[in-house]
Amino acid sequence: MVSWFFEVLIEAPLVSAAAWFVLAALQIYRDRWHTWTEAFFLFCCFFAGLYAIGDWLLFHSVREVYATLSALVSLTGLTLAVNFFLLFTLVYVDRMRRAYWALMVVSIAMLLLVFRFGITMMNPPTSDAPLFVPVFDFRILGIYLAYILTYSVVGIRNLYRLYQIVRKSSETLARRAAGLMVTFTLVLILGLSTNGILGLTGNQSFPPPLSTLLIFVAASAYYTLYPIGRERISEAIRMFQARRYSIKAVFLTFHDGTLIGAKTKPGETAIDQDLFGATLDVIQNFMRTSFPILRGKSLSSIVHGSYTLVIEKARMTYLTVVLEGEETDQLRRQMRDVLLAFEAQNRPVLQKWQGVPSEATGTEQLLTGFFVESPLV
Repeated sequence: MVSWFFEVLIEAPLVSAAAWFVLAALQIYRDRWHTWTEAFFLFCCFFAGLYAIGDWLLFHSVREVYATLSALVSLTGLTLAVNFFLLFTLVYVDRMRRAYWALMVVSIAMLLLVFRFGITMMNPPTSDAPLFVPVFDFRILGIYLAYILTYSVVGIRNLYRLYQIVRKSSETLARRAAGLMVTFTLVLILGLSTNGILGLTGNQSFPPPLSTLLIFVAASAYYTLYPIGRERISEAIRMFQARRYSIKAVFLTFHDGTLIGAKTKPGETAIDQDLFGATLDVIQNFMRTSFPILRGKSLSSIVHGSYTLVIEKARMTYLTVVLEGEETDQLRRQMRDVLLAFEAQNRPVLQKWQGVPSEATGTEQLLTGFFVESPLV
């Protein structure tokens, strides 16, 4: 019975790795990697999968050099997975700030410390412990565990903030957010109480289970962020964050600078739509011509005083939102989603674009959607 259980434990990290890599692949397939939150979640998934792969390789190592390399791969994966988990939760409930890059600096410093001084030796397999056992410097391991605990606890606190936000919108969404928070908390407690103790004592008579336990976090993340129903946590967050800005106008433009449609918030000063579209096109062409490094790229935003022009580009069209306040990742995600839907709906017209806005359908609905008042304000 024990032998069967041991065999399951040394193979289980592969299942966990597959789950996280599937989540990462799903992010790319669904075009969810353009904003900070999406990029951080993508990297979190990838490195969580890498952590599990590192553990699996360690459990199957037959030589000390391979075991050491596998242990370092595992530690790299765990360190960066926790790092990007914290960044993801911070930006998801708030917005990207330059100060957050300090968290990455700390993570890199922690990796350098672990690589240089963390593993002092590798004990070979014995009859009682049939796996290579990394022996860690006690002080370095203590610092590393404190790092993992701190980043994870702050991330869980952000998940609690997420729960508080979405419960104002939907009880169903609140249960999903609470489920993710509880799952991650339990995995953290179980993981530190097993992997941590095993690492501190040097006892490895059975494989450390944290990489395997993370499969439950992957399942909970999938259920929370990709539900089958129509309700989305990202939509609730977007509506909540809409309190930070006031949209003044929206412009939908073909990639050659032709204005397809525009809408101004009622009560705001009207903007010359044709002049705006032509001027924006001139600015983008000027930037690409003057700075060769920008060729093939487009402006993402223009700031003037308290106003920001947020620009999101799809394959054939781009959308410009004029707002007062702070732009957010969720607003950009909304812009890209409606652009992709618009292009899919009007693909034949756009592929043979003649510069006639009335030939495109759904323009009014697209523009009006940005002026819907948030029920959470």
